[in-house]
Amino acid sequence: MKKGRAFTLTELLIVAVIVAIVGGAGVSLLYAFLQHEELVKDTTVAHQRGETVMAVLERPLLHAGLGVPDDKAGFQSAFKIGGYSLYPEVASWDGPVSVKNISSIERLRVVYVVLTYCAAEESCDVTSGDPVEVSFEGELPSGQILAGGGNIRNLKSWVAFPASKLPFFVEGIVVYSNKIRFRASGHVFIAQYDRLCLVRAIEVYAYSGFFYVEDVTAGSGRQPVVEGIASAKFEYDNDKGTLAVTLLCRGAKRYDREVTTENPPLWEGEISDEDRHYRLIAMRKIWRVRN
Repeated sequence: MKKGRAFTLTELLIVAVIVAIVGGAGVSLLYAFLQHEELVKDTTVAHQRGETVMAVLERPLLHAGLGVPDDKAGFQSAFKIGGYSLYPEVASWDGPVSVKNISSIERLRVVYVVLTYCAAEESCDVTSGDPVEVSFEGELPSGQILAGGGNIRNLKSWVAFPASKLPFFVEGIVVYSNKIRFRASGHVFIAQYDRLCLVRAIEVYAYSGFFYVEDVTAGSGRQPVVEGIASAKFEYDNDKGTLAVTLLCRGAKRYDREVTTENPPLWEGEISDEDRHYRLIAMRKIWRVRN
């Protein structure tokens, strides 16, 4: 019988080297895959957070400034009616859309309206400071209007009309009728079939990893609505009527090391050391304030 031949040491070493090379390549490929998966997950979460913020801003910005003056002087005087010494907080703002820097935090302020299904039955000429009663077609949203002289500081007591350029303070809702009694700070005309709008206001900003919305209408205080927003910048061009909102959004995971060493595209501001421990993306959206 022929004697069996075994593998030589050289052959075994060659096989071991090949196995090591293939195994190393497999581990590297797996590591790269996991890193890519983590990157995609972080980017997706950051993008979703930014989109949520933009969705929160969409409705107020589309109805910003409807029925109120858009210049600073006219806007501030619109909420000051003779005979009342108190005014809503928005009477000190620079307009229906404005940006204010408070303690190095940019805040976007928006005065907007909520459209109702009520319309003026007939046209009406309102003189400065004089109360007037207007009849409406459709059911009045009485539960959303806070009438009365003591509530002038609360924006729930204010209404507007798209075709008019002054807001109205509601002094009362006439019982057993579809009438509202209100007055304006100046002479204004209400067109027939013009829709009744409820005046509302918000202030928004990013702080300490959250995006906050403060409902100035009722003074309910700030509420964190979206987590993972590192910073926000607002640029309003009053002449063109455009507002640019730029968000710096975090991924889902915080890393022990800094993973964002350079500013992402679209972001020109500073990035804190804490935020650099997250994967970051910047998002920008531009609205035209049409009113």
